[in-house]
Amino acid sequence: MPVLARLAAILAMAAWMFYPAAAAAADPVTHLRLVAAVERHDGGDFLAGVDLGLAPGWKTYWRRPGDSGIAPQFDWSGSQNVAAVELRWPAPERFDDPGDTTFGYREGAVWPLRVTPENADAPVVLNLSMHFGICADLCIPRESSLSLTVPAGGTGSAGDETEDAAMLRAALARVPVPLGEPERVTVRWRDNSAPVLDVRLAGCGESCDAPVLIVDGPANIWFGVPRPTREGGALRYEMEVEALSPAMIEGEEIELIFVSPGGAFTVHKKL
Repeated sequence: MPVLARLAAILAMAAWMFYPAAAAAADPVTHLRLVAAVERHDGGDFLAGVDLGLAPGWKTYWRRPGDSGIAPQFDWSGSQNVAAVELRWPAPERFDDPGDTTFGYREGAVWPLRVTPENADAPVVLNLSMHFGICADLCIPRESSLSLTVPAGGTGSAGDETEDAAMLRAALARVPVPLGEPERVTVRWRDNSAPVLDVRLAGCGESCDAPVLIVDGPANIWFGVPRPTREGGALRYEMEVEALSPAMIEGEEIELIFVSPGGAFTVHKKL
């Protein structure tokens, strides 16, 4: 992590020390709840979600928060009649501040869940212990416990849907999907005067809005802010890379996430 980023992280942690004073003011969490897309389950997988609302000016974080912030943690171990809970991550925004780049969600987030019951004839009880951080001028750590019961006896028909179903499907649509043509994306590692990652996205000409690029990689590698330029029918992104040594970079796998208003796609590449 660069020096300025380390300083930003230290200042964020220091701000958490003022949590009791911040909590005494108006609560920036407008709502936090577990919701399901169905009134009753029929024994098959069903869509649910964690719905967090924040006051204007506040944000929360993605699975990789960046130079500062804290990644949400979700503990489902207290749930009943649950074989699996798969949490999906909608594409985040990239927040570029001087010396501090973070990834997260402005004014809240909806995390979709795919829930698999164990027994088709028993209620599903989702019990969540959640640890997360929220930030505006101050950063505040939060802990919450949530519960939701989905009775058995669903028919799988549209009449079983709740009023939250459309919201959950919209959040699911914001989850990055694998790029159907991964060869459209190429990466090149340049280690000359300064380590640079060069990413090219083919098939995005002048009429194509440049997607925001988010790079997710090993924790010991830091990626700078991508600088997009156009080269004919392609977009080129360049960004500085920092690691303890170049040997730690070569051969590592990274995930490239391209985010645009119409959706997001992802592709994995080796350096």
